[in-house]
Amino acid sequence: MGIIQTLSPELINQIAAGEVIESAHSILKELIENSLDAKATKIEVLTENAGLSRILISDNGVGMAREDLPLCVKRYATSKIHKFQDLEHIFTFGFRGEALASIASVSKLSIASGMEGERVAYEIKTEDGKVTSEKEIPHFVGTRIEITDLFYNTPVRRKFLKTEIGEEKKNRTRLQIMSLAVPNVGFRYVQNGKVVLNLNPEPAFERVLSIYGENLRDHLLAVSVERNGIRLHGWISHPDFYKSSRMSQFFFVNQRSIELKFSAQILKRCYGELLPSGAFPYAFLFFELPANFIDVNVHPQKKEIRFLSEDTISGLLFQGIQEVLRTSTPVEFLEMRRRLSMPIPYVHGESNLGEEMGLGLAATLPYREHFSLTGISPGINLNLLSETPTKHHAFVPKKHYGIIFETFILAEAEDGLYIIDQHTAHERIRYEEVLRDLKEKAYKTQVLLTPIRIEMTIEEAEEALSSKEALAEIGISIEPFSGGTILIREVPSYIDPGKEQETILDFLERRKTRHLEEKQMFDEMAKCVACRSAIKKGDMVSDHLIAELLQRLSFCENPSLCPHGRPTLIKLSRQDLEKMFHRI
Repeated sequence: MGIIQTLSPELINQIAAGEVIESAHSILKELIENSLDAKATKIEVLTENAGLSRILISDNGVGMAREDLPLCVKRYATSKIHKFQDLEHIFTFGFRGEALASIASVSKLSIASGMEGERVAYEIKTEDGKVTSEKEIPHFVGTRIEITDLFYNTPVRRKFLKTEIGEEKKNRTRLQIMSLAVPNVGFRYVQNGKVVLNLNPEPAFERVLSIYGENLRDHLLAVSVERNGIRLHGWISHPDFYKSSRMSQFFFVNQRSIELKFSAQILKRCYGELLPSGAFPYAFLFFELPANFIDVNVHPQKKEIRFLSEDTISGLLFQGIQEVLRTSTPVEFLEMRRRLSMPIPYVHGESNLGEEMGLGLAATLPYREHFSLTGISPGINLNLLSETPTKHHAFVPKKHYGIIFETFILAEAEDGLYIIDQHTAHERIRYEEVLRDLKEKAYKTQVLLTPIRIEMTIEEAEEALSSKEALAEIGISIEPFSGGTILIREVPSYIDPGKEQETILDFLERRKTRHLEEKQMFDEMAKCVACRSAIKKGDMVSDHLIAELLQRLSFCENPSLCPHGRPTLIKLSRQDLEKMFHRI
């Protein structure tokens, strides 16, 4: 007797649900896409207990006729394609006719819908994928779908879900990403009775700011490039504004959020050394291309798509990003001076440097006694700048000969020629200075007359406020304001003026991934400050600043490596040079 048998329709639907319905956020995606296909301009979402108890989605789309309601929960029943050729010209988000059938098989489902010009609306209810009731209801235009007891008949699926907080986070993230794609559509999301997202139709740039915070406004660079009927537009962040993860990189094709497998590599190539190690730029990038150029029918959840020519898309992405970054304005000399604003340590005296740099601090800062930047030029003996010669480990700079390739300082010492990376060297200097200040509590704090507002998502604000005590230990005072906005009330002197917001955001991002002990917390904050304040590759640095940088590097406990482990300098000894020239 044979062992192969045909599966029941109920079991088939539950297997399909396993492919399409990962958790509540998958349902939100499928139903919001249906609303968008129905030309909705306003979508309201409500969830309770991360969507496991209840999901309610309402829209003002065109609605469905009475005859369509029982059909819409049948598998492979759809209004969006009719013949094989339609798969090559898909203009809608959905097209398979699987979503509602899959949802109905693992929940208790109610669908109400009405169309313009009708006298009444209609409602159906289902259980175990079967329609249990149909009735007329008062008229409205649009569709309202309510889902209760998600996975009630597949308890093993519930067991593998994350915590309720984790699932709620997924739901919020899903709504945020989908609303990015269609800024002309209003969204309202109520989570456990609390409004966590409320967006009116608005321009695309304003939608980005509405979701991810007004603090992004001055840090985004516009991307716009078109080739052969394919257009790329959107925004990437300035190299000075980044995160410690790829969680703020979003890509869309014809308003569909997708995962671009080559995007990370292209962003890394374009930014290159403009970003420190472990830093990732923001990206909100949108492709518009003909429907026959893509195949969206390659992933059960449509997370990925196939391009007719992937090289064309990757080339356009590379071109668009590189063109924007290439036009970045070089940092001026005074900005360089500000980045080197913290004077040479260890020898203390009094200085009004804080006031000169606009720090607004009454306290005095340490400086190197008798150190002068006057009259410095390539070839000057650096030890003549001070009555006390600089000595630390083996690195004792004697003369410098300027910069090559806009990055590397050439310096002579007693034991050979040094090639110093201006960025990693300055990172090491700032890292050690800030770390020492934190360990010794040698910094001052300043209460701001006008608090700095940081706008972020509600979820990010909650995470930031949970770190309030940890921030207070390193001289930073924050408090809630409203929604996703927090206020910085007090800042420490070790953070460069004007860099408070991005430095604190960077620290909070790093803290997200793991719990930090005090020593680790000091280390991470010192790295954040060093990354943000260090001279960058390509920055024009004067002879005066080169001399000071080399002096300060010689004081470092570990002058040969940056905080991330990259080399700061390479040494060629006299013997190395003589061997190269066959003198020995």
